[in-house]
Amino acid sequence: MLQSRFLFIGIICMSIFTFVISSYAGDEIEDLIDIAESNSKIIAIIEGEKKVTYHLRPNEKVLWSGSRGHLGVFLTDLQFYVISTSRNSWHALPLKLSESGKVMASISPYIALLVTEDRAIGFDSTSNRFIQAQLPIHDELVANKVERYVAVVITSSRAFGFALGSSAFVEIILLKGETIESMKLTFRKATVRTSDRLLSFEVSGSTWSEIRF
Repeated sequence: MLQSRFLFIGIICMSIFTFVISSYAGDEIEDLIDIAESNSKIIAIIEGEKKVTYHLRPNEKVLWSGSRGHLGVFLTDLQFYVISTSRNSWHALPLKLSESGKVMASISPYIALLVTEDRAIGFDSTSNRFIQAQLPIHDELVANKVERYVAVVITSSRAFGFALGSSAFVEIILLKGETIESMKLTFRKATVRTSDRLLSFEVSGSTWSEIRF
């Protein structure tokens, strides 16, 4: 009887483990926000029910918009707008005059990323606030990418990592003459291969780790 009990418990544990693994493998996040522009207004429809409206300024021009998972984003020539399902209101970050010419926005189900000539700006659906990092003067932008829980911005002298719930970008200085060869992001980790090192940044970490060749 004792053997039967252990066998029964083992079957239950194995079933739970299999369910968790299969659920994670097919973990698709539904888009919960729809956004549109109408009559100088930004409109967000959250989970098909709640409508949140933001009135644009006169002559304000929409450059880009998108929504994924828990976030919706609008980028104009004046401001960067983000809304999340955890805080049903628009958040707006003004752009500097020097930034309006070249800006790049991208979005994952939990993180919105804006990169300008001067700044890297992250926003995530848990903290519901903008986190900024000043990019080095005269640096060139090499790459930027965002995945579910992490985002990376690379310039000619530094790599910046941003994670869900972070209070700051985490940066690492590139070595003299070091060049970027490849960058890969998974849901929770960013890996950057350079000519000299393998750099990695994880969602749970507060620093970059490195392995020198």
